[in-house]
Amino acid sequence: MNISPTVMLIIVCFALAMHYMSQKLLLAKGWKSDDAKPYIRRLIINGGLIIVVAVVSLIIADSPYGLIGILLFIEGAVCLAFARKLSKK
Repeated sequence: MNISPTVMLIIVCFALAMHYMSQKLLLAKGWKSDDAKPYIRRLIINGGLIIVVAVVSLIIADSPYGLIGILLFIEGAVCLAFARKLSKK
């Protein structure tokens, strides 16, 4: 099955938007919780795994993997920023 780069980018953008919304909900739950450590741990794990996939995607760097890697790197950084914000609560 050969997926065109445009369709792949649309799918990745949609998936990242849904992931962002789920991480935002996780941040809100952690903000309301008395013990935010499980939420911080989950945000850090999600961010770390996404950054690893982003680095692999940037190493491959064929079209459209370079752009996908950049988008994934931004999403991973957002997850880690949410974890940092929650840890400073």
